[in-house]
Amino acid sequence: MQYAYTQGNPNKLVENAKDSLISNPNYSYNILSKLSKRKKIHDSIRLKVNITIGEYFNSIGVPDSAEYYAKKALLRIKLKSQRGNSLKETINLQKKTATIYRIIGSGYRISGKIDKAIEILFKSLEISEKIHYKEMISKVKSDLGILYGNKNELDKAIQFFKESIDHAYNDQAIYANYVNIGSIYFFKKDFDNAEKYFIQAFELMPLEKDPKVSATIALNIGSVLFENKKYIKAINYYEKSKNIADNYGFKDKGLNAIVHKALALDALGNSGKAINTLVKTLPEAKKIRNLEVQKNIHENLASIYTTIGNHKLANSSLIEFYKLKDSISNTKQRKEITELEIKYETTKKEKEILALKENQLIKDNEISRQRLLKRSSIIVFLIVLIPISALLIVYYQKLKVQNQYNLQKEEIHKQKINSVLKEQELKLANTYTFAQNEERNRIASELHDSVGGNLAAIKLQMAGRQEEIHKEKDTILDQLDNVYEQVRQISHNLTPKKLCNSSFTKYISDYIDTIENVTEPEITFIPHPVDKIDKLDEKYKPEIFKVIQELLTNALKYANAKHIEICFNVYENDLEVIFEDDGIGFSVDTVTSGIGLQNIKNRLSKMYGEIHIDSVINRGTAIRIKIPTYNEIPQQI
Repeated sequence: MQYAYTQGNPNKLVENAKDSLISNPNYSYNILSKLSKRKKIHDSIRLKVNITIGEYFNSIGVPDSAEYYAKKALLRIKLKSQRGNSLKETINLQKKTATIYRIIGSGYRISGKIDKAIEILFKSLEISEKIHYKEMISKVKSDLGILYGNKNELDKAIQFFKESIDHAYNDQAIYANYVNIGSIYFFKKDFDNAEKYFIQAFELMPLEKDPKVSATIALNIGSVLFENKKYIKAINYYEKSKNIADNYGFKDKGLNAIVHKALALDALGNSGKAINTLVKTLPEAKKIRNLEVQKNIHENLASIYTTIGNHKLANSSLIEFYKLKDSISNTKQRKEITELEIKYETTKKEKEILALKENQLIKDNEISRQRLLKRSSIIVFLIVLIPISALLIVYYQKLKVQNQYNLQKEEIHKQKINSVLKEQELKLANTYTFAQNEERNRIASELHDSVGGNLAAIKLQMAGRQEEIHKEKDTILDQLDNVYEQVRQISHNLTPKKLCNSSFTKYISDYIDTIENVTEPEITFIPHPVDKIDKLDEKYKPEIFKVIQELLTNALKYANAKHIEICFNVYENDLEVIFEDDGIGFSVDTVTSGIGLQNIKNRLSKMYGEIHIDSVINRGTAIRIKIPTYNEIPQQI
């Protein structure tokens, strides 16, 4: 059983404890006590535990403890209410508040503080009605009915019981209130209404749910009918009460029903049958040692014997009655004495415990003094240790900052070196291309102007001397023509390729291949459609090529990219150039235009072009250029 108290889902354990409050209160308290001592438990579960412990103490008749735990739970709710709660959580807290007020009110009722109980229950009712808490409304109104019944305000009590039925949450609440209303009408001697409500309760209540209560209600109905002089009907309900009691083993209830049945038989004039019934019942009462039933039997026998004039037997029964009455009284006295002895022993033990606690307190004080000395020593040690630790921490932080600074400085230095190297590589590539073109131009010029010119002059001279070289004229002229054409062809081959209609994309692609061979990034060139790009006006090609050169120069110097992609697209009357890299990027808002970017903008402005730059730090750069290539070309280009 110990395992059950300490293990399992806390919420389920609380529900089990609530279900067992009436049938097994000690079991419930053990569960709740263990849960309350748990350190790691959710606030909502701890709140439920406090509320249920309050209900437990009310059930065993200890209202002070019930009030203590209820107010403890109420304080926890107030603290939770100060936080931001959802509507559902707020309503749940209000329900618990209404429950707590009912527990406190029930405690006041047990203590006999009727007016205070009514006052606090009305608080519970106000909250319950505000949030439409139907179950609590029914319970509180039933409690108020009982309290007003205790104050002898019987009509008001009936009113609250009926209102409780209107809000009843199950059949049990309904038939319990029927019993209460029947009891009030019985006290008012309104036996017809008492009979009506008792019978409604008896018929509505399931027999198997609580047969002992069913037997009691049947007995009460019989008593109401007896008082209303409906003796035959009364006997019928007495027998129902006895049958229920016999079937479920409630012998004292069964005997009590027989005693009441005997009185009804006597009232009907069957005195002999009544006496015979009581006499037969007496041994059974003695067998189960129920003094109260025996006393009632002798009292009723004395009354019946007196009525029929048998004074001897009446006197004998009366003597037995007083003996049993004295015995019961003595039993009660012994019980009271035993309780007093228990209280005395308890007080004695409490004094012994108090003495032990005083000794323990002295020991605790000594332990506290020793702890204080130890703490003082530790504090002195810490006073010395803390400044040293602080100095070490400061020194460590200083070293850490210095290391970070050195690393940053080294990183900046590496970046500068990489930038210079890339710039040198780019200059080398451009110089190589430029020198190659210059050398081709020089050789072409020499061949064209010198060799070509001389050969042309020879050709002219030879053409004028027709008579002297008549025979070899055709052969010499053919040879000279061949040499001239060869020199001309070499000259044209050495001259840098013009940005003509058929080779613009090839020219850019060759340039990119040259740059890619001497630099790190992978450069991709995607023209589409190639035929339309190659047919761009000659006036545009040099400017567009120089824009691409400038963009590549900037990207290679600053972007630190691994891949560069250049896309040419012609659609409608526009050329769109998209230049993207996956480099370090920059802030478009904070970085001002450099010389390279300004050159690009100047060239584009001549072509009525537009440039849009999209760059994010550590996310790369995307540049979109739009040039209206087939519109009227400006004169300055």
